[in-house]
Amino acid sequence: MTLPRVLFVTGKGGTGKSTVAAALALALSRRRPTTLADLDRRLSAAAALGAMPRDSTAVKVTDTLDVIALTPRAELEAFIERIVPIRAISRRMLRSRTFGYVTAALPGLEAFLLLERLRIMAGDAALNDRYLVIDAPASGSAVELLSVSSGVKGIAPAGTLNRLADSIDSFLRDATRFGAVITTTPEDLAVREALETAATIRARVGIATVAAIMNCVPDLLFDTAELAAMSPLGGHARLAIRRNSAHEQAMLAAPRFADAGMMTVTLPMMFTPAIGTAELKKLGRVLDAKLIDR
Repeated sequence: MTLPRVLFVTGKGGTGKSTVAAALALALSRRRPTTLADLDRRLSAAAALGAMPRDSTAVKVTDTLDVIALTPRAELEAFIERIVPIRAISRRMLRSRTFGYVTAALPGLEAFLLLERLRIMAGDAALNDRYLVIDAPASGSAVELLSVSSGVKGIAPAGTLNRLADSIDSFLRDATRFGAVITTTPEDLAVREALETAATIRARVGIATVAAIMNCVPDLLFDTAELAAMSPLGGHARLAIRRNSAHEQAMLAAPRFADAGMMTVTLPMMFTPAIGTAELKKLGRVLDAKLIDR
């Protein structure tokens, strides 16, 4: 499988989306130069890699990996500064009440310009043989972000914004350039939301899903007889049963993703109080073997 140039990592809150994005960027950077674009206001993926980017300026993590933080508001400000190059005037426009009315009348404009920035970054990545990994918003907000260009075309049926929206749609629908990676955990609620997210972005925008990443899957340590022998141990037995159950749920979920046309990559449970570079490298090795090197 050839991975697209841009990998958009999303998933239900609490499924380890940012951890997966950071581990995936680290793994890809061993093969080609890679940029991690962190759209999370908490900058969780960037922080896991030891980087704290500011003001849309890339920060180097290694010789082949850098991290950049992007926000919809910053992209709107950059857009206005491009079309009004006199800084004092552009800043006055952004602060004006009239401009506030204009942006309110164009819902999704900031998110739309963020998508345009990602499209431009993807073009640069293709020219320079790089990967771009996006730590995207959680699945509900991600669906809204990816659908925003169709709303802009409804508001602007002709002109510059309409042409930009067509370019963004073409970019998102090109499976060689853009693909979604959806994180989940073995729990049924997270699996159902991941399946719904994949179906929604495919139906609404035509986006291909590269894989479902099943995160936090513990090894199966005990057989039925061993669990029965542990029953007098009370809380310890319940913990062992819960651990086995999570593993079994992950195995049952894989065929559901296969039926939806998605491959599943399972990542091990990391029994550590925090995720650092060592843990990211371990997860990265699994992603390299099961996703990147397929």
